[in-house]
Amino acid sequence: MKRCLLATLFILYTFLGWAHKVNLDSLYHVLDAAIDSSAIYKKQKMDAINTLEKQYSTAHNDQEKYQFAMSLFREYIAFVNDSALNYIQVCMESAERMGRKDLQTQCELLLAYQLADTGFYPEAEIHFKAISKDHLTDELVITYLTGMNHLYGEMGYYSHDKKLKEQFFAKSEAIRDSLLQILPEDSYNYNAVKSVELNNQGNTEEALKCSDKWMKLTKPGTRDYATMSFYRSEIYRNQGDVEMERYWLIMSALTDIRQAIMDQAALWSLANSLMDKEEDLDRAYKYMDFSWECISYFSTHMRSWLVSPILTRINDKYKENLHQAYTNLIWTIAAISLLVVGLLMLLFYVSKKRRQLAVIRNELKYANDELGELNNQLSTKNQDLSEANQLLSEINEQLRQAIIHLNDSNRVKDEYIGKFLSVCSDYIDKLDNYRIKINRKLKAGQQADVLRMTSSEQLKEDELKAFFDHFDDIFLRLFPTFIDDFNALLRPGEEIIPTEKNHLNTDLRIFALIRLGIEESSKIAEFLRYSPNSIYAYRARIKNKAIGNRDEFEKLVKEIGIKG
Repeated sequence: MKRCLLATLFILYTFLGWAHKVNLDSLYHVLDAAIDSSAIYKKQKMDAINTLEKQYSTAHNDQEKYQFAMSLFREYIAFVNDSALNYIQVCMESAERMGRKDLQTQCELLLAYQLADTGFYPEAEIHFKAISKDHLTDELVITYLTGMNHLYGEMGYYSHDKKLKEQFFAKSEAIRDSLLQILPEDSYNYNAVKSVELNNQGNTEEALKCSDKWMKLTKPGTRDYATMSFYRSEIYRNQGDVEMERYWLIMSALTDIRQAIMDQAALWSLANSLMDKEEDLDRAYKYMDFSWECISYFSTHMRSWLVSPILTRINDKYKENLHQAYTNLIWTIAAISLLVVGLLMLLFYVSKKRRQLAVIRNELKYANDELGELNNQLSTKNQDLSEANQLLSEINEQLRQAIIHLNDSNRVKDEYIGKFLSVCSDYIDKLDNYRIKINRKLKAGQQADVLRMTSSEQLKEDELKAFFDHFDDIFLRLFPTFIDDFNALLRPGEEIIPTEKNHLNTDLRIFALIRLGIEESSKIAEFLRYSPNSIYAYRARIKNKAIGNRDEFEKLVKEIGIKG
């Protein structure tokens, strides 16, 4: 199903997308899928070649050898350069044994063209000059002039000698003018040559018109289509239209990959474009790495020479990014270490205060034997207070864990840690005030008041209510739109509206904890003082009100407040 969708996307973009602005992200995914499937296309190519090689090995005469060797040459021409050169040599030898001068000339021309196309310029020039023009047909004359134009154009482009560069370009232009005079204006070759010429002259508007005609004469999914797409991208590059340049580079690269063409230029040009804008280093590296594998497989020094500087740039950029990441890691570790030290000091301080309270309780216990029973009761209540303190410590630990998992903003860390310190400080003050009050009443002989104070559950309830108020206040400051965003996930009419402004009800607190990363019903139950079964029932009831797939509801809740 996935491959069908990708194929549909490719066809749609090929025939409709080029006239408009395009969604490059979708095309990148299509290209990535083609690269992932490249082994399949390569195997299909190898299967076809193996079939031809078996036929070649069983050829009975030079005529059959020539035919199969020529077919193998055309299969290898953009697949493996050394094999292509080998089989065209075999064709020349077979033609010579058959006494076919016309076929020898054709093979000599194809050999010269392949050498020129793969960077063997001196050898190509020797072979071109060795061809007798008397044996060229009209069709071969066009091939001959096209090859010579390409040869001298490439020699001029890559020459470092200014004088030689001018001589090579002059020869290329003269041959191109001769070629354009004999080509029909509505032909494939004419529009291809004319489009490149106009683009080189900077006349991109006319070049694009010729390219449009060239495209109409080109069959999609062929090597000619890949070539046309590449040169069309060059026109858009000269116009400064990066989006359309990349679109046609992707079209060319897709055709190269699906046709198992190893003599590629589009993919590494696309990688170079991504590097120029520093937009996607990982994607550029992936494309460059794949293109390098193809070029190495094709085995020609010219392509390797062209790609090496880009590989060096990517390598340097990766080193720079790794160094920056290492620096950031050191600073992060230092910050976390300071935070851990601070928390340990805080825990030590709280623990010290708790030990002081225990000493005071022991002194009160042994201070007056007449108050033994009262002291036992007071000890029991103090144990309750200790449990409440432990509960608060556990809840604060859960909040700290939630803060660690909220990695989308340092704002969350600062807000929670500040509030945590404030709550701890207030709680210590409350305990100390409570101790002083009890101490005063005991000294005043008001044991009945002490017993009444320590028998009440009101302190625990008040502390829990205060804790939930703190939680609501912090959470709604961190996620001020949480209630509206949460209700947006529910069906109309099923919204949950809290009775008090800036407060959460039980339903909203459950999913606020889920937003903070606390997902287990047992932990939520401990936090809110409910049973796990009740929490599970709450969650199930609310998920049944969700819009769309209820299984995705909690995942969407976790994404509330994340900036895009």
